[in-house]
Amino acid sequence: MDIEEFFSRLDTGEKDFSGVDLSGAVLSEVDLSGINLSGADLSGAILCKTKLWGTDLRDANLSGADLRGADLRVTRMEGVNLENANLLEVNWRGAEKYGTYFYNTVMPDGELLTEPNIYG
Repeated sequence: MDIEEFFSRLDTGEKDFSGVDLSGAVLSEVDLSGINLSGADLSGAILCKTKLWGTDLRDANLSGADLRGADLRVTRMEGVNLENANLLEVNWRGAEKYGTYFYNTVMPDGELLTEPNIYG
């Protein structure tokens, strides 16, 4: 699915995008709240200030993604790959992060995790 089809389906109210390949997509400031992106490939995607509130991201690949300022509150993030991701100023209060993989990840407070780390 290309980015135009993704937005077209999103505009019609579709919520299930599990397994979609949106690697490298520019999705900054888009409202993706409450949709299913489990198993999606979002590696290298630009998600700055994107609303992902309540989104299902289980087992998604977000390696190298730029999520600065994104809203990840109450998001399901179990098993997400966040290697080389930028999470500066992300709000992930209430997010389920068990099994999430961090390595060379910029955390919300600006700390850089330079050692491999699996949450939980």
